[in-house]
Amino acid sequence: MKKTLLSVLVVLALAGAALAQGRSTLLGVKSVPISPAAAAMLAELDTAWLLLGPQSPEYFASKTRTQLAQIRNDAEQSVIRIAENFYRSHPADPMRWEGVLKMTMLRPGFVTGFKPGIEDLPKNTNLTSFYITDEAAKAAWEKTVAGYEAALRAGKDVPWEVMEYRLFLDLYRPISVAAKEGPAALGPMEKKIDEIAARFPEGAVALRLYSSLYAAKLRAGGDAAEELWGRLSVSPNLAVAARARAELTKIDAERKPLEMTFTAVDGRKVDLKDYRGKVVLIDFWATWCGPCIAELPNIKKVYADYHAKGFEIVGISLENAKLAPGDTPEQSAAKLAAAKKVLNDFTAKEEMPWPQFFDGNHWKNPYAKQYAITGIPAMFLLDQSGKIVTTTARGEKLGAEVKRLLKL
Repeated sequence: MKKTLLSVLVVLALAGAALAQGRSTLLGVKSVPISPAAAAMLAELDTAWLLLGPQSPEYFASKTRTQLAQIRNDAEQSVIRIAENFYRSHPADPMRWEGVLKMTMLRPGFVTGFKPGIEDLPKNTNLTSFYITDEAAKAAWEKTVAGYEAALRAGKDVPWEVMEYRLFLDLYRPISVAAKEGPAALGPMEKKIDEIAARFPEGAVALRLYSSLYAAKLRAGGDAAEELWGRLSVSPNLAVAARARAELTKIDAERKPLEMTFTAVDGRKVDLKDYRGKVVLIDFWATWCGPCIAELPNIKKVYADYHAKGFEIVGISLENAKLAPGDTPEQSAAKLAAAKKVLNDFTAKEEMPWPQFFDGNHWKNPYAKQYAITGIPAMFLLDQSGKIVTTTARGEKLGAEVKRLLKL
């Protein structure tokens, strides 16, 4: 299938837009030096892989189904070409394994054309039966990639980040199945995750796997969740142990009044002890968070309805000043000032009179870390004694809970 000019232009434009937005599919390997040749290969590989991932609605709006399929096919072949070329030309560079990892994650279609009528099919139709594919090339690729995967698993110079992610891919789907099958299936999977946690103490994969395996138990909360986090709090994996300790802190906070003291972005002194006797919403949010903005009209309405009757809000903003380790004091100050202005301008425009915590540290916000906030919006609703009543009071539930607590 020949690459059209439109296909080339679309590939370049979409990849450029994705990179401009800071998206990346790379592992961020730090355990080995990255040579200039490897850096160039990784940038090219990332550009191609970005075209295989999630896209904006605008991506689909102006292209036909055959154009979309061709762009994807071209991107798949680019990934293979880039990774194979580097593997062959740099046989001693450990970063060749990230290219190999990408190849093991691919299921290329080897599309050579399309059957008539593909553009006329109803929406949500599986289109693959209308693709004309090179079955011989596909079969040959399956043998080739099996060889690459075997080499990766046996490699002596594989960066640990690459091997960790390969093991994550091995377990992710079996863990989803085990989670549905029930307690009897959880034990063997848990043992495998324990092994990954111990093998890669600085990795992030074990936490994702534990969270997936025990999603139902963690959602239910209570003693079972506390027991699990208690066990994981002594994990050799740093991320797992830190998250477990934060979750235990959150559980403990539900049993006693929450404590929080800071100077708000507008200079106000905030101490939750001063809010005793009132119902308080602790709102973890950010101006860059779409779902947070979507929730804002409801929060403002509840505030307008119940503020005079004893309802308060304290905002914990996870603004991102994009601070970097190499910043000079002047650069850090300028970045913080710019991020603070974004927050102040937004709260003024949206008429949000409640205090806001700000430090510009994004997910490293101390309160987000302390209370294991891994996604926003996140909301803690406190009763008049300062204890957490619920962490799920969003939408209509927020107004109902506030009204109930105020005994109205």
